[in-house]
Amino acid sequence: MTITETLDNYFSLTERGATIGGELRAGTASFLTLSYLLLVNPQIMAQAGVSHDDAVFATALSASIACFIVGFCANLPFGCAPGIGLSAYLAFGLVQAELCTLEEALTVCWWSGIVVIMICLSRLTVYLMKIVPQSIKYGIVVGMGLLIAMIGMVDVNMIVSDEKTLVKLGDVMGDDGTLALCLCGILLVASLLYHDVKGGILIGIAVLTLFSWTWKHTWPESIFQWPEFHNNGFLDHPLAVFDWSRAAVFLPALASFVLICIFDISGVIYGLATLGGLITPEGDIPGSFWTFIASGVGTLVAAYFGSTPIIVCVETASGVREGGRTGLTAVVIGLYFMASIFLSPLFTAVPEVATAPVLVMVGVMMMGEAAKIKWENMDEALPAFLTIILMPLTYSITNGMIFGLLSAAAFYFTTGQAFTDTMDLFKNARAACTNAGRTKDNDANEVKSEKSEKTALLDVETGTNTDSGTFS
Repeated sequence: MTITETLDNYFSLTERGATIGGELRAGTASFLTLSYLLLVNPQIMAQAGVSHDDAVFATALSASIACFIVGFCANLPFGCAPGIGLSAYLAFGLVQAELCTLEEALTVCWWSGIVVIMICLSRLTVYLMKIVPQSIKYGIVVGMGLLIAMIGMVDVNMIVSDEKTLVKLGDVMGDDGTLALCLCGILLVASLLYHDVKGGILIGIAVLTLFSWTWKHTWPESIFQWPEFHNNGFLDHPLAVFDWSRAAVFLPALASFVLICIFDISGVIYGLATLGGLITPEGDIPGSFWTFIASGVGTLVAAYFGSTPIIVCVETASGVREGGRTGLTAVVIGLYFMASIFLSPLFTAVPEVATAPVLVMVGVMMMGEAAKIKWENMDEALPAFLTIILMPLTYSITNGMIFGLLSAAAFYFTTGQAFTDTMDLFKNARAACTNAGRTKDNDANEVKSEKSEKTALLDVETGTNTDSGTFS
């Protein structure tokens, strides 16, 4: 059996309409949109006291391991990496706020990985994904699209902060020309996608990267760098690190990490699976169980070496749009992350202006789910709208999901639907009890009838008259 046949059989390439070339392009596109993490995450973790080399090593190693688990076990085209929001929370919300030391914060992260694995093994994650209303699921996809597009626009200063109006349009004709180049990049990628050019997203990233390097004279000075990891002794004693008299600090932090991971991953994998057409008619996502396991295991590795919990990255939507449909895409992303341990100067040199247009176009392609929401029904429209609008405005998928679910739950009571359903439940229970009583009476009558028939038959055979008690 050839390598091609082996890969086809293992990853079900033909069954999902994928090709090896398409999976390689998808993995490459996904990694290039994620490569900024190798630069940004170490910068954030440095604020907490983790050395740059340690943070790069932790980010790349944990991401590669998580991607391998998703690829080989879940057979899904999703990339995983430490969450930037979680890194910021650890660095600024815990360590710099002096709520705990770096070692304690990383230990909380480590235990969050254990808890995520335990929750996943209990199958609670599957239940959580099933109870989310369909309108909110559609809203998650649309909200993710807006968030992805906003991330790209902010990266190139298309959207900038403003004291009076909070945000405003950036300087299109700025001195460095970054925003103008990004707008040209959006048109380039959109045109390639319009003509169904294979590898259109990857071509767009490559063209913009080379153009930016040439125009701004920012070619990478080196390609290879040998990693230097310093043994910080993190988590040598995961329980002894804690000062349990301050459990009021550790437990909320642990809950925050766990809940963000669970809700964030749930929303992202649904959105990505919808984009890739990977959801079954029953509404399930085959292999989703292993994405949570990958998050938990990756978090254990990340925390030990100096990084934060692993999540499924929404930016890998670029790879799904490029044609990624199987776990081979995730394996390719994992290989790139593994290689980045040694090639970090090259990958971190990919400019934001090259990946921002891709993120904007992915956002465009995720807007279609909005048409499936029944906007005329307020009980569906409000939760979906809050889910959509809060994701980009709060820069959080989790916030959008939480407010969407809370509004749906509140609406269930304020509209009287809860009362109606309760009354229907009582009616059904009463009807069931009545039917059960009738069935019992019918069974008793049938038994009595059978006994009468047997008695009559006995009278005929013996000549006994049971009514008079005499012989005939």
